[in-house]
Amino acid sequence: MNTILLLMFSVQLLSHCLGNLIDVAAKEGECEGSVTLYEGSEETVVTEDENVKVTVDKVKLVGCGCFSLHAKKGGRGRSYFLGRRGEYSGEDIGWSKVRSVRRVECESRAMPVWGVIVIVVGLVVVVAVGAVLGFRKYRQYRTVGTEADTLA
Repeated sequence: MNTILLLMFSVQLLSHCLGNLIDVAAKEGECEGSVTLYEGSEETVVTEDENVKVTVDKVKLVGCGCFSLHAKKGGRGRSYFLGRRGEYSGEDIGWSKVRSVRRVECESRAMPVWGVIVIVVGLVVVVAVGAVLGFRKYRQYRTVGTEADTLA
């Protein structure tokens, strides 16, 4: 009975846990997003796949959508995923020379729904097995010998 209550409590607790996914605007209509690459006082605004030649001081993602920065032309080389609106420094990216910018699907970087389900089911099974084994170990006891056992 206690095992069932513990399992029900665990499932209830997991259902209240919150997870953060990649911040994506609603998919109504056309998505208007852009990346602005700052090199000193110069700004380069990119809205589509484009090859550029910029030594960035900072990068700013505005609007909806996701982009990736690449160290080589044509979307090759080292890449950095821009999934949330805001500013990124050259230190955040890890290098300063950006040669291409690509618009990418935000969902391609998110964990699929089936992956989340598998992880949750796995955690529930592990907790349930641990609870059952813990209760069995807790309930084990030694028989206490009586005087009759010692005389025989």
